[in-house]
Amino acid sequence: MCGARVAAAAVLGILLAGCATVRVYETRVVTGQVTDESGQPVADTPVVIVARSLAFAEIRMQYVEQGRQEVKGTTDAQGRYRIELFPGTLGNNFYLFFYDKTGFDGVKYRRPEPLDITPLLKKDREITRNQVLQFQVTWPELERQIAFYGPDSKQGEILRKHGLPEKRESSGAGDAASEVWWYYADGVSYWFTGGTLTRTYEFTPIPAAAPAK
Repeated sequence: MCGARVAAAAVLGILLAGCATVRVYETRVVTGQVTDESGQPVADTPVVIVARSLAFAEIRMQYVEQGRQEVKGTTDAQGRYRIELFPGTLGNNFYLFFYDKTGFDGVKYRRPEPLDITPLLKKDREITRNQVLQFQVTWPELERQIAFYGPDSKQGEILRKHGLPEKRESSGAGDAASEVWWYYADGVSYWFTGGTLTRTYEFTPIPAAAPAK
């Protein structure tokens, strides 16, 4: 019986170690700088701390999320950010994200993996975490096309907003030439005639229909 209890305790210890939790009732500050892979600071990009409230369910032998809250910040002109929080009132498990649903330039940068900062909040009053954003593999070609059309052109604005079209259809020649740019995942297409935007068509996004770029 004793051996079974020891074994159960060992299993429980492994599970608990696999998902760090902590209660900190003191102010903590998370700071750092966000740059791109060329070394340039990335301004006005979101930085988010997601705080989850986890409880261990012995019947299921796993943690169950009972709620979550977010503390958000934005980088300044030098790519620096500073987020002050009181962890104990937010949750017991904390992840640092360098992107958000809005504000993140997903056309230019790839989303980085979130960082588990739970153990760091337990021991340090101030945490410094820098992040280097990697360019999307399509960014060099996108830059080239934006420069070709002009950044202030409709084509340039569309490319900067959505990235490269998932599909292009063209017909005709000269002044009668027409072209359609399809963005299936974003649910929009743009119709050009003679290089002029003549129609915008919105539809329900269908990511599965988008061919590989």
